Amino acid sequence: MRQRMRNALLAAAGLAACALAQFAWPQAAEAQEVAPYARGSFEAIRKAHAGRPLIVHFWSVTCVICVSELAEWGKLARETPGVDFVFVNADPESDRRRALARMEKAGLKQAVNFAFADRFVERLYFEVDNHWQGELPFTALIAPNGSLVTEIGALTDMKLASWIDGKR
Repeated sequence: MRQRMRNALLAAAGLAACALAQFAWPQAAEAQEVAPYARGSFEAIRKAHAGRPLIVHFWSVTCVICVSELAEWGKLARETPGVDFVFVNADPESDRRRALARMEKAGLKQAVNFAFADRFVERLYFEVDNHWQGELPFTALIAPNGSLVTEIGALTDMKLASWIDGKR
């Protein structure tokens, strides 16, 4: 009985934290330049953008492909009306300054940005796609109806354009 009650209280606290974080993210993104991406963040992001096409792109400063295409992602986000973009930096806190510099250089400072805030990154990967093992770049394409397609590696312009055109 006590264990069930404890589990129920923990679950309620987790849901309340996610709900509060959903409303705090815009302010956190302005004040800290990036919002913390932790357990439950992916689902909260999906809920916050429900009913709209959403692209969540995960990247790292240690990923050569990620860095080389980051400016293209920034341009795509600025020039693609009707599609929401969220960028998630997967680097540890020790690389945050480098990540912020890359975001600024790529024109992503005004975008919705998150950064990993949980050292147990495997659980963050699993919440997005239970087959994802942390390979980067990684992109989640979420249709307005909530259907999810994930892609590991660089996306071709044709594949991305096709998905965007089909979801607007």
